[in-house]
Amino acid sequence: MTFGLPSWLKSRHKNLDYEVAVWYPTRDQPDHREWLLTNGLGGYSMGTICGAHTRRYHGLLVAALNPPAQRHIILSRVREVLAVDGRDFNLSTNHWASGVVSPTGYKYIESFTIVPAPTWVFNLDGNYLIKQICLSREKNAVRLAYHWLPDADSPPGKATLKLSILAGFRHFHNQIAGSAGNAYAQQVGENSSTIILDSSSHRLHLSWSDGSYEGQSQWWWGYHWPEEMRRGLPDQEDLLLVGIASATLEPSREFCLSACLDHEACETLSQRPIDESLSRQSHLLSTANLPRSPETDLLVLACDQFLVPRSVAGQAGLSVMAGYPWFVDAGRAAMIALPGLTLATRRFAEAKEILSTFSRLVVSGVMPNRYSDASGEPDYSAADTTLWWAWALYHYYRASKDRRLIEEQLPMLRRAAEHYIEGTTAGITMDSADGLIRLSSTSREHTWMDMAVAGIPITPRAGKPVEICALWYNLLETLCYFCGELGEDAGQFRELSALTQKSMQKFWNNDRQCLFDVIEPQYRASREPDDSVRPNQLFAVSLPFRAFSAMQEKAILTLIDQELLTPVGLRSLSPTDPSYQGRYGCGFSRADQYHRDLSCHQGCVFPWLLGPYCDALMNVHGPLPETQAKVRILLQPLLNHLMNEACLGSISEIFDGDSPHAPQGCVADAMAVGETMRVLARVLRP
Repeated sequence: MTFGLPSWLKSRHKNLDYEVAVWYPTRDQPDHREWLLTNGLGGYSMGTICGAHTRRYHGLLVAALNPPAQRHIILSRVREVLAVDGRDFNLSTNHWASGVVSPTGYKYIESFTIVPAPTWVFNLDGNYLIKQICLSREKNAVRLAYHWLPDADSPPGKATLKLSILAGFRHFHNQIAGSAGNAYAQQVGENSSTIILDSSSHRLHLSWSDGSYEGQSQWWWGYHWPEEMRRGLPDQEDLLLVGIASATLEPSREFCLSACLDHEACETLSQRPIDESLSRQSHLLSTANLPRSPETDLLVLACDQFLVPRSVAGQAGLSVMAGYPWFVDAGRAAMIALPGLTLATRRFAEAKEILSTFSRLVVSGVMPNRYSDASGEPDYSAADTTLWWAWALYHYYRASKDRRLIEEQLPMLRRAAEHYIEGTTAGITMDSADGLIRLSSTSREHTWMDMAVAGIPITPRAGKPVEICALWYNLLETLCYFCGELGEDAGQFRELSALTQKSMQKFWNNDRQCLFDVIEPQYRASREPDDSVRPNQLFAVSLPFRAFSAMQEKAILTLIDQELLTPVGLRSLSPTDPSYQGRYGCGFSRADQYHRDLSCHQGCVFPWLLGPYCDALMNVHGPLPETQAKVRILLQPLLNHLMNEACLGSISEIFDGDSPHAPQGCVADAMAVGETMRVLARVLRP
């Protein structure tokens, strides 16, 4: 008989008021689908259903030492052995450098869920052990809770749980090699232990609810990360066994192990932290006020994971993590994802704070694209982030009718536009002859197509790129719209918008009935237009303000349907192009970074582009019931992915261009989640 996990959770957490999605992993092989918890600071806990770490980024406690950046592995993993009447059940699963998978604890996993906290049910000959993991909100603290439910039809046996605690303090991009002379000093108390991680102030504090603890100092060698091997990166680590906690389990109480960074007080019960997390989840779902389903609920909760703090000149602010596990917070991701992450979920205060934070960072008209994880400095190389700011601000105003923020931001948006007109950093300037934006640098990745190999952009945008010029026209019209709303004179922007609209016809490729990707390209000696069929032309059809006729928009959409549309998003390049790569990493089983970057925008599918595509459908065909029904159908494969693949409850950054479109890249992507949420909310809440 299968254990009733939803019923058990509802009996323990009385305020659980949503449907619990449950997964039943196969016992034939390890289930490497991932789960993710975040703490609101940029830190997280992440692993796989089977319990094995398959990435360098996996860990029970990964803390942002300078929130939301400089993430470090603090507590890597715990090996669990349960002894029942003298029989040992090793519940862990590990991959080793030798190629061996041992132990094989995944064979005992009966069911798993990610809500209200990652929860495993181990079936041990009719006895059940339930394991839960929870993170504290805005603290670097994790708790592992164990609940023992012996077989009611058999005499109760003695159950003893032994936890071997493994640490390896390092930056999460790196790996650590153990050595006999390298260990962490430790101070063990009655119910707690303090482990000194480095010579500065970083300390790992362990505490346990009952039982005993024995300090250790022993390196365990040769853990293997299969996903890093597949990515052509270093794929091994060594971990230090710092202690063993043991306890006799009783059906009437849980056993809890807590781990905190730099905080000595660690609560050793999980009930209250999980209930607090559940209360937050319920509040988010109630605030979103969308029709309830497991898919919609998980998507709303996924939106919350990307919102992180970002201090600007000593002033607290809010940013958006571009993705987990390895991306930093980023301006482009913030602006593109903002309508979905915050407006579709009715979190207007957070939307306003994100817009206010990034507007304070604008320099010479340019909004930063991303932050450096190492230095903490913003990067100003992108030409499109400022333009997406206008898009996000327009969506914010349409959803909130907040005139005050528009009054604050309109002067800043005006000045940014003036900088683009006069010429600003990174070789960004407007051609006064036609009103279009020209990018002069051939060595910068100016747009969302931002991959470079050996310092050379794979998809160069030098010249006049169609997406930049479409976004520029949209910004000019947005300025005019806001001026009209506030009763102000649009000044030069009205005339400039008319000129730009007329000049956008330069992109029309009459032979193919679509748009050129770049006109006047500076990376071609002939300066002939680049006729590559890419999704960049989609924005000329999807944005609120557009420059092309209805007939042209329909033709553009028809070509995109034929060559770029897939069930999980849009390809970054048509399969008919000689440069097309249908598999991420150019098809290599162990693709290094060179080949991964080489292929990323040469055919890989980006799910976030399904958002603009659905907007284009609405623009071309109208928001009719049949159009909305088509949008629902288009979203279903991504919702299936959210429920069944990669990181459960989230959406991957990219997919292979060729069928079956395997998920690749970052497993939890802010733009993919945000755009899916935005479009889903649009059809669920017309």
